Amino acid sequence: MRISASEFILFCNPPAENVRRLSAIVPEVELMIDGDAWDLGDNGWDAQYEQLKGFDVPFTIHPPAWDVNAAAPIRTLREAAATLNSLSVDLAVKLGASQVVFHPGYYDGDSFFSKTRAKDFAYQQLDALVKKAKPHGITVAFENIAGPAMTLFTQEEYIHALDGIDPCVKFLLDVGHANMNSWDIPKVIETVAGRMGGMHLHDNDGRGDTHLPMGRGTIAWDRTFAAMRSLPKDCILVMEYQAGTPLSALAEGRELLEKHLG
Repeated sequence: MRISASEFILFCNPPAENVRRLSAIVPEVELMIDGDAWDLGDNGWDAQYEQLKGFDVPFTIHPPAWDVNAAAPIRTLREAAATLNSLSVDLAVKLGASQVVFHPGYYDGDSFFSKTRAKDFAYQQLDALVKKAKPHGITVAFENIAGPAMTLFTQEEYIHALDGIDPCVKFLLDVGHANMNSWDIPKVIETVAGRMGGMHLHDNDGRGDTHLPMGRGTIAWDRTFAAMRSLPKDCILVMEYQAGTPLSALAEGRELLEKHLG
């Protein structure tokens, strides 16, 4: 079992400071490449790499997500997503990170754009990412996106989303997003367990993407933990809690995972 925490809980603080604080609680850290520290400029990616390269902490990389849509109907927006995903793989190579998250993008349910075409755009970006990540042994972690009005995939479509896709791509199940879409979370876990590379663990009330600590929302955690026992030992369990949540919640979450899965 590999337990990790996302920088999201300390969002917009200096990444190196975040890693120091988080690595005192959990053994691995998922870098969240968003916020002022990562803006391209004098204090951008290269500067953050110089601050992070000395840490003896296993990293995974979450590319920029705010205002980024790999499935956007506008080419310029898709190109921006492709650039940021590519830069994230470059950073993963430099830091020795084992995994880069891939957001397939989202679909505006109120628009008249084709969802099929949006999925095609997402897969085009995934193919490009595989070509870049695979030679370095980096896993591309395919995440489900939040909200019924945004998601490109139903539960059944997500289960089959990687059929025929290069094995360097694995599932990353975000249980909070799944809960918002009324998915049967234990069923999804049990069905794709053999190809699960990671999970984003947080809770909500089934409506808002509030990133609450485990047990503070409506997810059936006893059933979820039971299903998680079938996961590969190298599956990375990332607590992705809302910015401003007390860090003590991470210690409580680590103890919960060790109790149920250890």
